[in-house]
Amino acid sequence: MTTKNRGGFTLLEVLISIMLLSLVLMTLHKSAEILRASNKTLFDHLFRTSNMIKGANTLYMDILQADKNISIVTKKEFHRLTISDTRHSLYGLSKAKVTWLVHKEKNTLLRIEGGEYQLPLRREESVAIDEIATNMELFRVYRSKKEKELLVMIKVVGQKPQTFMVQNLAILPKPKKFNMNRKNPKRAKDKNSSKMIN
Repeated sequence: MTTKNRGGFTLLEVLISIMLLSLVLMTLHKSAEILRASNKTLFDHLFRTSNMIKGANTLYMDILQADKNISIVTKKEFHRLTISDTRHSLYGLSKAKVTWLVHKEKNTLLRIEGGEYQLPLRREESVAIDEIATNMELFRVYRSKKEKELLVMIKVVGQKPQTFMVQNLAILPKPKKFNMNRKNPKRAKDKNSSKMIN
């Protein structure tokens, strides 16, 4: 009885090895696709979060470098913050008026910077508008009773809320209402003397 010396693989063994290799490659391809999609989602989230952090830092600096005149409108779902004079300008203005508000379209947080302007804008007014974040869930600004502190709360849908407080503000006191029931409104006392001024 003679034994044959085998020098290669049979056709069946080659086909089985090709089939196993194709199964492994398909699994690796699916894993690479899942990893790529996961990385894209992570980078998108990090980009949105970093933009929101930059926006919150900009808002903090706007408030911190404000010269007293800060007004807050709280009548709507989202608050509107207007800083009449701030030294913090993104566009090189020596004194800037900055308004932070949430626009109805996609609940977009906007920062509006310019010289003297009124909202809604007139044609001759020129401002810079920066989109800070979209899908805002919360934008609230609260003033303390002593009016020396501001609490800011910001939240984007699907992200953690950001809050910060600015203390020791030099905010102008609210103007006193003029009493029209006084007998002689034209006569007022001078604070430095007891003489009456006509």
